[in-house]
Amino acid sequence: MSPRNRPSALSRRGFVLSTGLTLLGSALPAATAAAAPAGADGAPALPLAATDPTAIPDPIGVTGSWTRTADAGQRVVTAFESNAVAVSEQRVAANAVLGAMVTVHADTPFAVGSLVVRAAVDGSSGYAAGIDPNLGRVRLFDLATGQDLVPPAAFASQPGTAYHLEVALDGPALRVSVNGTTLLTANDDRYQHGVVALHAYNGTVTFGPPALRTITTNLTGWSTSGGTWTATGTGWRAAALADTNVRAVAGTRAHDVSLRADVLVHDPFAVATLLLRTNPAGTTGYALEVDPNLDRLRLYRIDGNVTLGTHSTPIATGTVYRVRVEAERGELRVHWQTDFIRPDGHAPAITATDTAHASGHLGVQVYNGSASFEEITASDVVTDLQGWRTASGAWFPDLRGIRSDGTVAALRTAPFPGGDALLGADVTLGGSRPAASAGLVFRAAPDGSGGYEARLDFATNTMALVDRATGARLATAAPPVRQIRPGVPYRVEVRAQGTTVEVHLDGVSTLRAAVTGTGGSRAGLAAGPGVACFQNVRVRRPGEYRTETYRPWYHHTQLAGHASDPNGLVYHEGEYHLFHQDQGRWAHAVSTDLVHWRELPVALPFSRFGHAWSGSAVVDAHDVSGLFGGGSGLVAFYTSYHPDRSGGNQCVRVAYSKDRGRSWEWYGEDPVVPNPGGPDGNWDFRDPKVIWDAEHGTWVMVVAGGDHVRFFTSTDLLTWRHVSSFGYGAWVTGGTWECPDFFPLPVDGDPNRVRWVLTLSTGPARHTDGSTCEYFVGGWDGTTFTSDTPAGTPLRADSGRDFYAAISFYGAPEGRRLWIGWMSNWDYAFAEPTAPWKGQLSVVRELTLSSAGGQGVRLLQRPVAELAALRAGTTSRLNVTVTPTSPNPLGGVTGVSYEIEAEIGLPATGAASEVRFGLREKAGQRTVVGYEVAASRLYLDRTASGPSHFTRYFAGRSTAALAPTTVGGERRLTLRMFVDASSVEVFGGDGRAAITSQVFPDPDARGMSFQAVGGTARLVAVRVHRLAGAYRVGDAVTPPPAAPSGGAFRGDLGPLTVTPGGRWTPSGAGLAGTFDKDSDALAGRELADLELTSLVRFGGPDAATSGAGSILLRASADGANGYCLNIDPNLRTVRLFTRVNGSFDDSMLLARVPVLVRTGTSYPVRVLAEGTRIQVFLCGERIIDVVDATFAGGRVGLNVFGGRAAYQDTYARGL
Repeated sequence: MSPRNRPSALSRRGFVLSTGLTLLGSALPAATAAAAPAGADGAPALPLAATDPTAIPDPIGVTGSWTRTADAGQRVVTAFESNAVAVSEQRVAANAVLGAMVTVHADTPFAVGSLVVRAAVDGSSGYAAGIDPNLGRVRLFDLATGQDLVPPAAFASQPGTAYHLEVALDGPALRVSVNGTTLLTANDDRYQHGVVALHAYNGTVTFGPPALRTITTNLTGWSTSGGTWTATGTGWRAAALADTNVRAVAGTRAHDVSLRADVLVHDPFAVATLLLRTNPAGTTGYALEVDPNLDRLRLYRIDGNVTLGTHSTPIATGTVYRVRVEAERGELRVHWQTDFIRPDGHAPAITATDTAHASGHLGVQVYNGSASFEEITASDVVTDLQGWRTASGAWFPDLRGIRSDGTVAALRTAPFPGGDALLGADVTLGGSRPAASAGLVFRAAPDGSGGYEARLDFATNTMALVDRATGARLATAAPPVRQIRPGVPYRVEVRAQGTTVEVHLDGVSTLRAAVTGTGGSRAGLAAGPGVACFQNVRVRRPGEYRTETYRPWYHHTQLAGHASDPNGLVYHEGEYHLFHQDQGRWAHAVSTDLVHWRELPVALPFSRFGHAWSGSAVVDAHDVSGLFGGGSGLVAFYTSYHPDRSGGNQCVRVAYSKDRGRSWEWYGEDPVVPNPGGPDGNWDFRDPKVIWDAEHGTWVMVVAGGDHVRFFTSTDLLTWRHVSSFGYGAWVTGGTWECPDFFPLPVDGDPNRVRWVLTLSTGPARHTDGSTCEYFVGGWDGTTFTSDTPAGTPLRADSGRDFYAAISFYGAPEGRRLWIGWMSNWDYAFAEPTAPWKGQLSVVRELTLSSAGGQGVRLLQRPVAELAALRAGTTSRLNVTVTPTSPNPLGGVTGVSYEIEAEIGLPATGAASEVRFGLREKAGQRTVVGYEVAASRLYLDRTASGPSHFTRYFAGRSTAALAPTTVGGERRLTLRMFVDASSVEVFGGDGRAAITSQVFPDPDARGMSFQAVGGTARLVAVRVHRLAGAYRVGDAVTPPPAAPSGGAFRGDLGPLTVTPGGRWTPSGAGLAGTFDKDSDALAGRELADLELTSLVRFGGPDAATSGAGSILLRASADGANGYCLNIDPNLRTVRLFTRVNGSFDDSMLLARVPVLVRTGTSYPVRVLAEGTRIQVFLCGERIIDVVDATFAGGRVGLNVFGGRAAYQDTYARGL
């Protein structure tokens, strides 16, 4: 767009002001909020009635004909008696107000215009508030059904006249206003979160620019008293008069709870406060003050003003802090985080005991000035259902999820129409007042009655399936692993399909029964009188269960979470235990066959000692530790990482389990192996692996130290002696040494020729393609390891990009050495385009040592034989000669989840120079597994495998040396390939070569092929085995609702050059960039003095996606040098710095301004660069004004980092 055609600065200003955003001090006045009166039907009035709104991303039309208007609104034309919906990516949850001018056109007087909140992403459901001039009414209705929530209100509106329509949300309370007058109030619980949408019916409707006001909180039922409360894009700001308190108290009540908020105190004598366990007025209970004047945190009981504890710490006005208060029974703990780059505050700053208040309300308070709060959240249940409704009893958010607590039976349900379901939850019976029973309800009636309950019965120590209509127990069973006792979580899972219901407890199938009722409307939670807690409540239909795009069929993933390093692999009493990292915790799954894994609750959570990083576990069969009273049990050795200490003060601590790994106890207060640097040491010291050395009669522990490993020995598993180290210097050829394993294996199966294998994972390092898995073979004399190969010559265990942190199982039957790895790479860990999970694990592999091949002793790995149980049909091609012109011998063979066994013959003369398998093929997509004959090289090429825009170093080729064998003068190549929805694992020959890679092809990329290049090859035998899903329930897939695509970017930057990678696409939020690291989109023209304006937004349409970004000024053509205006909601800061040679450090920082910016909100940004002066305005307020002469001119650009950033209405004008 040429400069003369771009919108003028005035029109852009008009747009910004029309959405309620402010420029250059033109702030809208805040309203005074008094104690809110109740609505006509008891719905509380909402504290967001008059606050500063923000713009929302453009709605994208799903149905109807939508056109953006000159004032940034929308005009829609619908057909006769037809609906039209346009959906914005703007999400709303507990508290929000959406408003817009709505005009039904005079030439279609029978039309209706509505605002929709908490809508489905495809606009199929949500709360709709509509103006209907024809019938003279305003409605509040369910968009999915058309059902009115309350009777419509009479309102005489005229076609052709604009009316300001507003719908407000506060939990289940809804309010609809027109021109500032409340017409409808309602309480309804069917939708708790969703997106914003516009709806029209039967004609032409114009909507003015929609504007949103919101508080980021999961608390509801707010009432404010005193002062002014202003909900802005940079926090909920409260202003109190001198020497007075103003409070906002939520209707939410809790007993044991964590309350967190990010706090910014604006005035030097103001005090910001969190309230918990208070009365409705906030005048009794507990409070935590953040006081910059006294540089002090103070925890006190409000009634009586009793100080319970203080903490002296520097507190600056205008700075963001994260504060969290935990109340657990009579103990109160205060956590204080001051650093968002290296988060601290793990250890409590204040710990106090007080029993005056066991439960109460939650809220915030400000004294003697102004302060802002952002993300006011209480601990609560994690669930994929919404529309929860309490049918009976009392329910509260809790540290352990959602809590039932009372003297009567409790029931809480949510809509789940249909009969077939897979339900799961972690159920904990209260410690001091346990409920007699607690369970999962399914196939219930609309009012919550009837259906069935999988009941954990404490009173009878049984698991039962109960017909709730009759009270009959259809099946009962004793708990398969441990007795039912209070205070520990039990994983309860239900699979209800047709007339069959199966219940698992603690990961074990416990009961199975036939039922007669196969339909229902609701699912939920039930508990007897007393206390029970429920967490991780998941309910899916069979077609939705583990069927997401890229979800593996037979590789282990968590249902939701971030899986990484395998930990604590151990076989015990008939079960294989797979622990693995989940963001500093040990997640847990069990299996009896190494193929079908069942998830259990987190085994090692965060604790007072810090995070539980990687480690191992063993069976203490003879109680050498003394922890099991003469019995046996599991002992886990984990890396304790304390976020508050330098380098985490990494050390080895112990936890142990007496009940087959279902619950764990921490051992002692001190580590069993401290950091080598001492009590405050910051050395790399992690990932302990423990093994029993039968030859020398001792336990051996190996711990990684960054550039070496340390060996320790013990006789009791608790007292360890350092005996030697291995590594340093030339031994280190990759990145940091991590995740060691150490074990003996016989060479060629000969028990008299035993060598020891030391495996390591290294990374991150660019010269080793990010991450590698290496190993050494050598000797062990009980104290010292000696490698058979010299320094600088590590051996690759897997030549692919995605095999890391592999360790082996302790105690596998029949002396098998089995290991498993994390399929990822530190170049792009957790950046993969998957949701709601990140990270998958390889198939389990069996390890052996071989001296064949003339290159010394080498590690061989073969997929375990147990995988053959998944085979569900085989297609074979036998003795087929293939030339470069032959038709595809695998034509017509398709699949997503399969195994290929291939033996390929290469003749003595005229042989192909290369052979290739094409996997997961469709037009433009394929993963190639090939073999280069002259080089004896196996390779996997994923360049065209599917999307790779999410990271820089994903696409490419991995190779491994593989010599062929010879049979009757014909060279033979043997391959085994395991293909899944998002991975390929290739094993060459006898397992000497392995290549593991993630791939992300489209779900319909199902083809496969074989080619011979430059000559002839013979398919001696190729067998394609279809592999059934180890986790899926049948082959049916129910696709989730799809958000509309499209959108347009408005601006005058011209064509943009993207470097070094990433995807930049137009969306309703503007030009949106996605990338895991820095991605720049640079304009071609150069400017020196300039004014730049943009509407900037971070995060994705889904709540899980975050991101940060920068506006680049006076940048070089490659973006490596220039000014960066960085806005980072994760760090709660706006920074201006110089970028030199593609990087920056603290010395290049020109300005840093703490701001409560957040994801999911659009911010107007204006930059003025005149000579050496640079000014930055956010939401109309000047926040940066600096002088710097580093760069005089250059290009303008946009940047995204670590997620998604979007830019709209972006204009740069030379001055």
